[in-house]
Amino acid sequence: MTHRRSAVEIATAVRSGALSALDVVDEAIAAAERLDPVLHFLDELDAAAARAAAERLEPDGLLAGVPFLIKSRTPPDAPIIARLVAAGAIPIGWSTRARPGAQSLTFGWNGVDYTRNPWDLSRSPGGSTAGGAAAVAAGVVPLATGGDSGGSLRIPASFCGVIGFKGTHGRIPRPGGRPLGGLTTAGVIGADLDDVILATSIASGPHRLDPTALPPWGRPEHRPTIVDGDSRSVGAQSRVAYRSTLGACAADAGVDRVVRERLAAAGVEVVDVPLELAPTDEAWGVLSDLDNGRGVEASAARRAREVRDVNNTTLADLFAEVDALVTPTTLTVAHGYDQHEQSIVTGDPCWVFNVTGHPAVSVPAGMSQGLPVGAQVVAPHGADEVALAVARRLLAELPLPPVH
Repeated sequence: MTHRRSAVEIATAVRSGALSALDVVDEAIAAAERLDPVLHFLDELDAAAARAAAERLEPDGLLAGVPFLIKSRTPPDAPIIARLVAAGAIPIGWSTRARPGAQSLTFGWNGVDYTRNPWDLSRSPGGSTAGGAAAVAAGVVPLATGGDSGGSLRIPASFCGVIGFKGTHGRIPRPGGRPLGGLTTAGVIGADLDDVILATSIASGPHRLDPTALPPWGRPEHRPTIVDGDSRSVGAQSRVAYRSTLGACAADAGVDRVVRERLAAAGVEVVDVPLELAPTDEAWGVLSDLDNGRGVEASAARRAREVRDVNNTTLADLFAEVDALVTPTTLTVAHGYDQHEQSIVTGDPCWVFNVTGHPAVSVPAGMSQGLPVGAQVVAPHGADEVALAVARRLLAELPLPPVH
């Protein structure tokens, strides 16, 4: 995406005194007030609290003065929020997510209207982290938080031409601790890959509300090959497998073509390796029920665990041959915002990795039909930096969307 101030650039300028946190926050609030009537990405704007936080900020954190949006209905004690704020980031409000009870979750709803995609106002920004992706793509904020149970970070990132990262399960602690089903990973959407990496590293590590979370990951001072914008030492010789789909539904020809062409342009070696995954539809539903406290038959839970185990073994065999797996993030470009009562299958490449818990990142790979196409990169458990390094090579520079 054409250059805007990244979170890293904002924080650097605020720490040096070249920018004031209040000026940065005022700019974000003004953009939100100007664009929300068009895009409907806000669940609530809290300008007064954001300005007060900017005025009292001690400008020394890694995210000093960086405005961001919180996904609506995120628990107030969520560790990801506390840690971003402790690093100097300033929430300006809450972004939309899918309407409760909706047939499809790849939409956003502010209680009055559906969230729109800044690339085309007739299209959805995806979901369920809908408002956050739309706001980041439109340049309102450089970062927005979300959670990913079945692609809720990656699908809207793909539809909106930005970046969504689901780390290895447990990468970022959650206020409810380890769930029974283990589908959801907290994370961020951003316009800049280094911003997403930095925010994830800040938010990572065990927390008193989730002491079983993974150890702190890749603090910037320990991971220069990623944070300084040069991942070549990690990903230069990458071998990847490519699949245009992982389920029964095929990717649109245009989407498939964009990702294949991006792989070729990046010079990534694509290896033909067999991959037969067990269907995850039933397993995902059972694990979601467990995560949400709904009753599950013992036999259904056993089958879900078997699917998880089979797919983990199959993927371990794949990753013994290649560094990463690449797919289109979504089977289609953004669909209509008014198709919310339809059962839409577009995120099939995503939810298998919520069942298995692998790290997966979506980056813009190009355009089809005038809309962004995302490439998803998946790596072995714990090898988040490998997924990110390959993703950096596939990352395409997009123009600004028409609404910004």
